[in-house]
Amino acid sequence: MLYKYQFVKHQKLRELNFHFLFFMRKVKNVTKSAKFTPSSFFHDSFLTNGKIAPKGKENKELHKRFKAFFDVFKKLNNDKKLEFYELIIFSQNIHKYFEDISIIDVKKIQSPNIKTLLNNSDVFNQLMDAMWNYLKSPNAWEIDKHYEAFYNNLPDSKMCPFCGMNKISDKDLYRSDYDHIAYKAEFPISSINLKNITPSCSECNTKFKTTKNVFYAFSEDTRSQYYYPYTFKSAYIDLSISFDLVGSLFPNTDLANINGIWKITINPKNDTTKTWGKIYSIESRYVKLLSVNYLQWNDELVFGCNKFSDIESLKSRINEFKKGFNPNKLRIEYHIKYAYYDFLEKSMNDILFNQINSMIA
Repeated sequence: MLYKYQFVKHQKLRELNFHFLFFMRKVKNVTKSAKFTPSSFFHDSFLTNGKIAPKGKENKELHKRFKAFFDVFKKLNNDKKLEFYELIIFSQNIHKYFEDISIIDVKKIQSPNIKTLLNNSDVFNQLMDAMWNYLKSPNAWEIDKHYEAFYNNLPDSKMCPFCGMNKISDKDLYRSDYDHIAYKAEFPISSINLKNITPSCSECNTKFKTTKNVFYAFSEDTRSQYYYPYTFKSAYIDLSISFDLVGSLFPNTDLANINGIWKITINPKNDTTKTWGKIYSIESRYVKLLSVNYLQWNDELVFGCNKFSDIESLKSRINEFKKGFNPNKLRIEYHIKYAYYDFLEKSMNDILFNQINSMIA
């Protein structure tokens, strides 16, 4: 990630998770002969006339899914019921587990283990899918108001922190994707936990991260260290990420590699940036961006300039020009454009000098 953004404690959007936790506390010791009576297991504010109707209108889908889960859960022995309940509690702190690789028990809240606990039933996944669909419906839990508060707290550029290539959608146009950091099909237990749900640009969510498991990005047996995207103390935190192009070769400068070679390194080089690069395909996306845009960036560099008399004068121009793309400004493409111009300056030779000088009318 390029920066962390502020967690918005929106009470209404968190309320559905609170109701779910209330339900789980009530049913953790339920007997096998118990009947599914909503008034016995839900908070009064989740009901209307004894029916599941948190907004005053009966929600038959939620009733159906809660009952199906209840009917399976009540048949478990007491040890399994307690184990399942403890997983629910453990999952509430999922935000602490992304960066702390000493927490190796996250597999126990993955779908296969949950399904095994419930005697290979899918009822819990189906319940959480229904809860998520209800949570994100516009008028139910004020998700639009949450998004507005979140959007207003972003840095001025509204840059997607996961890629730095796109903007987070304008709150007045449409809501950006709400991505489950721990993929909800794999971690259904955290489907409606707001600390596991983060807005991102649609390209990051639907094209690159998709269903990747951020806890095990490289191996099913080894924990990955992943940037948790929220900060709870400030509006945002710049993570001071930078790129370098060391090892790259400019197109049309070597007959053996006429198309050039773009190599991107994320700095600092550590396990967290490695996971970030893997999950969001950062290197390959920026290589594509470079291959498409480097000539345009050269045009921008020399726009309004006269022919350069020598290499040193061109290097001086590049040095000044790249300062306008200070990555600390957290603007779209600034990180890679700064890296490009920095590499161009350091790599300047007669071939590059003639190429760029020839672009000036």
